[in-house]
Amino acid sequence: TFCLKGAAPAPGKINVDKDPQFCGQHNLVDEAVVVNKENGGLANVVVYLMDTAKPKIHPDYAKDAKAEVTVDNANCRFEPHVLAIRTGQTLVIGNKDPIGHNTKADFFGNTPFNDLIPAGGSLKKTFSKAEATPTDLTCSIHPWMKARLLVREDPYFAVSDKDGKFTIKNLPTGEHTFVVWSNKFISAPTVDGKAATWARGRVKLNIKAGANSLGKVEVTP
Repeated sequence: TFCLKGAAPAPGKINVDKDPQFCGQHNLVDEAVVVNKENGGLANVVVYLMDTAKPKIHPDYAKDAKAEVTVDNANCRFEPHVLAIRTGQTLVIGNKDPIGHNTKADFFGNTPFNDLIPAGGSLKKTFSKAEATPTDLTCSIHPWMKARLLVREDPYFAVSDKDGKFTIKNLPTGEHTFVVWSNKFISAPTVDGKAATWARGRVKLNIKAGANSLGKVEVTP
């Protein structure tokens, strides 16, 4: 479980200077840090396997190896704000708004794109290579719009929910290196009350059969 240590900062207001008649209706705020006011849970933390050798993929993941993963332009923001996808799956980028958007992504390993999506439209993208960190999805028409997309070859990743919780199922046993990222690498957290150092967000964990826990991870604002 990821939590913010200390008081959560107030989300910054967005300057809605494009299509204000529609976009201005939605009380848009900066979503870089999303904290649950009730329990301090930190949403949208990305955790993913970063082993040098390719892991063995559990057969339970075969059923969604070619699945579609959706991100929508909705109310002049991206929903979800952070998402992850495997190579072999298809990213569906939709536009639920009555106005046009474009979605732009600049990758290191995959082909960049910058496509217009008309009102009610959608497009599909596939990826052939893993990316080492999440990539920005942006809208050039509405410059405050931003989401984060992680592309990996294996299915061993997760994004923390509104309570700061995450689960990665069916990991192979043994020692593995994971990356923890939230706008940047999380490298100096407090884990179960003790200060930890995760260089460039890397943490080694010995995964045993059954349930494993990373613990309560507190992150400084």
